[in-house]
Amino acid sequence: MKFFINCFLFFLTISLFTRCDAEDEKTVTYFGGKIINPKTNFILLYNQDKVIDSLLLDDDNKFIGEYERFKEGLYYFKHGPEYQYVYIEPKDSLLIRLNTWDFDESLVFSGKGADKNNILIDCFIESEEDIKNYKLYSFYNLKPTAFKTKLDSVLALKQEKINDFKAKKPALTDNYLLLLDIAVKYPIYNRFERYPEVHRRKTQETTYPKIDSTFYTYRTLIDTNIDSLMIFGAYSRYIVERLYSDVHSKGITPNAKEFIVTLLHSVDKNISNEKSKNAFLKNMLINDFYKKSSCAIDKKAFYTYFKLSSSIDDKKQVQRILNDAVNTYKGTKISNFKVTDYNGTEHSIKKLIKGKNTVLYFLPSKYIPNSNIASRINYLSKKFPKTTFLGIKFATTNFKPIQGIDIKSQFYIDQSSAANLFLTSKLPRTLLVAKNGKIHNGYTSVNSRLINAQIEKLQKN
Repeated sequence: MKFFINCFLFFLTISLFTRCDAEDEKTVTYFGGKIINPKTNFILLYNQDKVIDSLLLDDDNKFIGEYERFKEGLYYFKHGPEYQYVYIEPKDSLLIRLNTWDFDESLVFSGKGADKNNILIDCFIESEEDIKNYKLYSFYNLKPTAFKTKLDSVLALKQEKINDFKAKKPALTDNYLLLLDIAVKYPIYNRFERYPEVHRRKTQETTYPKIDSTFYTYRTLIDTNIDSLMIFGAYSRYIVERLYSDVHSKGITPNAKEFIVTLLHSVDKNISNEKSKNAFLKNMLINDFYKKSSCAIDKKAFYTYFKLSSSIDDKKQVQRILNDAVNTYKGTKISNFKVTDYNGTEHSIKKLIKGKNTVLYFLPSKYIPNSNIASRINYLSKKFPKTTFLGIKFATTNFKPIQGIDIKSQFYIDQSSAANLFLTSKLPRTLLVAKNGKIHNGYTSVNSRLINAQIEKLQKN
């Protein structure tokens, strides 16, 4: 608290340099705060995908940035592997306080501009809680009209929240009010977009429910091509759900052979900004490839992607995925390569896995959700005690073991390892290797819904 009082007094006593000409008046904006249990010694402030400032923490883990002629808009700050959004206007004096052990839930804003950011954080946490809300999930069992009635009542409550905040803060800008509307209501709109597919799965129907034109009335209020908001999770997630829903509306289920090709064409048709379109095309193709969890290549899907994308760099990465899959194909013997344990001892991978059914999961050294990986690997290890699980990090020289997983089952590879020949895409991947040394699956994922069945099949070898 002392830190915030001192900073507040500091802001009050700062004199802004002014000139007689009002058009030349300088405006100073501040962004600072304190990080408890810091992961690094700095904060990065981003505008879109560009770093606009690197703010060093002092001996008390505090930081402060001062800016002239700051442009109003949505930014995000990153500390360690995590990030969060911040809306900043000129002349704001915005301070944050957060504990990295509970990043989002502990984040509190203070100072000028705090209220509009605290409600955004509240909305984010509320939407995360709604995902776990069984009552909301149970609505998917309902017929379309009943489902819409239920969610319209939820939206009415969300609108009341917006109205109450606007009444207390009448000077809010139109740009901010749009962002608030997205943060509050778009997670509910997502449920409308997901309804046909989730309802079909829950009711075990083979076709989608019939939906009339009034079901999606909110769509007339939404612009799906605001490129500056693509960094905002609530907005970009809605765009993704809308694109998937567009394919479902054609009666095409996710398991249909033509699904991913139709989805890619939907992106091409509905997203006008070239940069955003390229990002959606790549992410949806790769996501589909991971979901299928197989080294088999859907040639038509990849051909469609290469035809529609205009990003040379993205195409190169996708091509590397194809090359990696070909180099570790089902039925071929796994090539030998060296791995190093965390005592610095080198091992031959063939000797480590000889005579064992093995899951080799490869991760970039800066892979973010380590805690999720730990819980997932521990779950699979207990479920399949006869299978060996080995984690291997790659990509840089900064190798650290994953906390929560037996360090004896963790290794890393440097740039000289032959394993890099099939890890050129630098994306996470998992190989299932039978005890005879042959690859059972060359491109799956430990997070795939199919992994359990795949390991069960592996154990039968």
